Formats: sequence, C-alpha cells, structure tokens
Amino acid sequence: MSLDQSNPNRVILCGLPAILACFKHHPRALRELRTTREASEGLREVITWMKMQQLPADVCGSRDVEELAGAAVTACAVTARPVIGLAKISDFVEWRDEGATVVVADNFNDPSDLAAVIRAMAAFGSKRLLLSGTNDKLAFDPILWDESRGALESVRMIRAPALPGLLKLIESTTVIIGLARGMGRRLHEATAVRAPGRHNLILLSPDGVSSSIQPKVEHLFRFPGPVADFPLAAGDSAAVLFQWLSHSSKPKPEEGKGFLARKRARKAGKGD
Repeated sequence: MSLDQSNPNRVILCGLPAILACFKHHPRALRELRTTREASEGLREVITWMKMQQLPADVCGSRDVEELAGAAVTACAVTARPVIGLAKISDFVEWRDEGATVVVADNFNDPSDLAAVIRAMAAFGSKRLLLSGTNDKLAFDPILWDESRGALESVRMIRAPALPGLLKLIESTTVIIGLARGMGRRLHEATAVRAPGRHNLILLSPDGVSSSIQPKVEHLFRFPGPVADFPLAAGDSAAVLFQWLSHSSKPKPEEGKGFLARKRARKAGKGD
C-alpha cells in the first residue's frame, strides 16, 4: 500500500491480495484499477463490477501499471479513504427523530476491538459511530477494515472532539448509556431503558467511562462478565449491550390481552 501525501484521502493498493481484500470488505472505496493481462484473470470479478459502476478498470502493459503504483507490481488500484466529518448538534436532533442508537468510541487503541464494535453496530442496525479521543488514526487502519468484515460499508464514522462539552449540550435530549469497570448496575438486573422523545447514545471505552464524562452518563452499567476480574472487552460488550437494548422495547400485547380487549370485556360484563 502506498499513500499519496499530496492527497491524504488517496491510497494505492498494490498486488492482488490487497485489491481483492478491498473488493470483498470495502468495494465502494475503489476508484481506478490497472492490471496486466496476466494478473487480470484473478481480478475478473473486480473488473466486471467496476465497469458496471462506470469506474476505470484497464488491462494494460506493465509500464502503465508501475507508473500508477510507483512500484514494480502486476496490478494496482486507487482507493479513496473515508472523509470523516465533525458531529454537529443538529445531527443529534435528526438522529433523535429517527430513533437511532448512536455509538461513541472513546480512546480505543486496538483496531480489532473497535472492529468488534462496528460488527455489533451493523448486526443491530446502528449506523453512526462517533470517534473521540485517540480513535481518529484507527479509522484508516487496515486491520480495522479487514476485521470489520464489511460492516463498515453500513456504518458512518464521525469525529466527536471535546466529548465532555458535546455530551453536556445533548444530555437533555439524549439518553447516555455508559459501560464502566467494577461499578454500575448489571445489565441482567437493570430495568429497560425507555425515554419517550429521546434516543440512546452508547458510550464505549476500553478503560470504562472517564471521571470527566461520568457525570453526563444517565445509565451506568458494568462491563459484562461472569467473573469480576475477567470482564468482556469493550468490543465484545457492545454486542451484549445492543442485544439487551433490542429486548428493552415493550412487547406487543398478545391477542385478546391488550387494553382494548380488556375494555371490551368490562363492557361485556356490565351488559350481562
């Protein structure tokens, strides 16, 4: 992989393994492909897809490939890294109206752990991941894109600087749920989080909720785990928390047991 420093969002992948991995996990990043005739057989599916998207995918001589790649390779592809915008207060109004569950990843350093968060988000339909603290650099880490297994195709990453101030501005309209170590309620013992007219924001950090942010957290839970000394990692905990939230909605009344059914029964009783 080579990086064009004059264009920080442009990355050139060299060789079939890197191109095929990008096509499998993040096809929308592909912008241009050059390959020799010998290497084109292994990239037939990629070439067909790119031409369907009206993207240049050329079978050419080795000199043209090396000119784009800047190295002696048989195939290369130009990709565009994601442009990460800044979270705005107006975004939270829109997300609240949608009833969306938003995730804030704070101070992650392990791309594999953050990839687990992203897989959990995609599995439960959460589409906004706010990156705070030292997470920005992980947004472009190859391990993150590989281990997210394509989940990043459906998740939008957004920067969230000055997190304590941001949470202070939105706490009146947003239910902030955090995970801590050795403190907070246990998920299986807690009642469901329901707040009409507000949406959930999940705050995740490998080290738990920091002391500067804790006053803004409305619901604090412990990292799940059967033994206190060995709780789940933040990425694994995300899936457990999403599962818990997905069962927190009120169940639909069974046929004949709802409010209207009870009302009709009372009327029928009076008529007898």
